[in-house]
Amino acid sequence: MPPLLRSVPRCGEPMKPFPPSAFPGLLSPVAALAPWRALRRWLLVALLGTAAAAAEKLRVQFFDVGQGDATLITCPDGRHHVLIDSGDNKYPGSQDNLRSELSKALGASKQIDVVVASHPHSDHIGGMEWVLKNYSVRTYIDNGRPAETTTWGNLDRERKRQVKTGKLTYIDGKKGSLTQIKVCDGVVLTLITPSANTTKLSDPNDQSVGVRLDYQPLKNQRGASFLFVGDMEEAAEKVWLDALAPEARKLVDVDVLKVGHHGSDTSSSVPFINAASPDLAFVMCGAQGVGTNIRYQHPRASTLRHYGDWFKTHPAAVTAHDVPIRAYNAETKRWQPVERPAGLWASVVDGTVTVETDGTRFFVSTAK
Repeated sequence: MPPLLRSVPRCGEPMKPFPPSAFPGLLSPVAALAPWRALRRWLLVALLGTAAAAAEKLRVQFFDVGQGDATLITCPDGRHHVLIDSGDNKYPGSQDNLRSELSKALGASKQIDVVVASHPHSDHIGGMEWVLKNYSVRTYIDNGRPAETTTWGNLDRERKRQVKTGKLTYIDGKKGSLTQIKVCDGVVLTLITPSANTTKLSDPNDQSVGVRLDYQPLKNQRGASFLFVGDMEEAAEKVWLDALAPEARKLVDVDVLKVGHHGSDTSSSVPFINAASPDLAFVMCGAQGVGTNIRYQHPRASTLRHYGDWFKTHPAAVTAHDVPIRAYNAETKRWQPVERPAGLWASVVDGTVTVETDGTRFFVSTAK
């Protein structure tokens, strides 16, 4: 309940009215108080309306799962959820954080409407088998590509078992590009898989299933849009911008962008950033010298500078904390602090980041 509503005073004990003769030529106390009571009723209605409107927010949480991706989308009604990727099973603490964050966000609910595995690398499907076994998932989406790993093999067997029993609906992303899924009133997912229409994209990262999220609470409202690109690299970005049908190309232009491939310098090409034209951007990546990020070395300084250049000429919807981000400079082969772009958040310094929107405004909060 908003603080303003809590500050509205309760009515006291009713006063014993004075006789009308005690106020010659004046309104009776009851009549005199009538306008104030009407005003109080109006304030209560307005405040309650504000509280109801405040509750009508879409929530997107970028979980802090280290060197991996895991994003939970919750509809304004609080009852419908989408999970995109599930963290890493090799990075220290990734799975513990995933389970903890899901538990906090979903509470006693054990239902997730849609789960998306962008591609079969372990830093995206590390907890997916556990999710399928511990939550009631209605629809499961992946890129339709196999992987020769134990993690993917166990997940694929569980996925097939649940499909066979009728518990789970499966969508192959490479066959279902531009498929739309209504999650709840005003919330729609659109799948975009650049690799679906070409044989040129053979890298598993470039074969990621992209997901666009649109929230339009009112028909005459522009609404808010998010884009999740998995680990798509520059080759997939180029195919998206140059080779896909016009209706698919325009889907790249969004309000909020989940930065591709953990801020790697193989993703986030300048043409793609310009086409996406984000008002906010979010990077999920590991820490310097920890676990799998000893080898991956994400994020990269050059990538952060690209986003810095973008936000210098395009004001962010919300300004991030003025705290530098340590990034790897591939030219000097050293880690260094990089000035944070105005509209960019990173899990490695911000922890889990929550974005809420009413379809017009954005509200960002961080765990750190």
